[in-house]
Amino acid sequence: EIELFILALSTIDLSEELCSGKIYLVDIEEERADIQLLILFDMKDMFEYLSLYEMFVNNVYYKKFYEDVWHKADELCEKNIKVVIRNLNSSLCIGFECYSH
Repeated sequence: EIELFILALSTIDLSEELCSGKIYLVDIEEERADIQLLILFDMKDMFEYLSLYEMFVNNVYYKKFYEDVWHKADELCEKNIKVVIRNLNSSLCIGFECYSH
């Protein structure tokens, strides 16, 4: 599986995006994937946009052969987003960024 990432990332230079945190790679088979996603989704610049989360798969190949994998990833993300939002102190007045526009 890592070979697919290497192949995909070798065609374009995404090193700046990876270093700056614009792109995050999470292995959903990793036993600590939940913790990684909770930390990621709890970051301020991510937290503000959690209500906009939706997974898009625009490639027929992945829809055909990896549907169960991306469904699992989507469910894992949604589960952790719900945990982050549920743990939000209800007395805080933090609005999601999308509602301010």
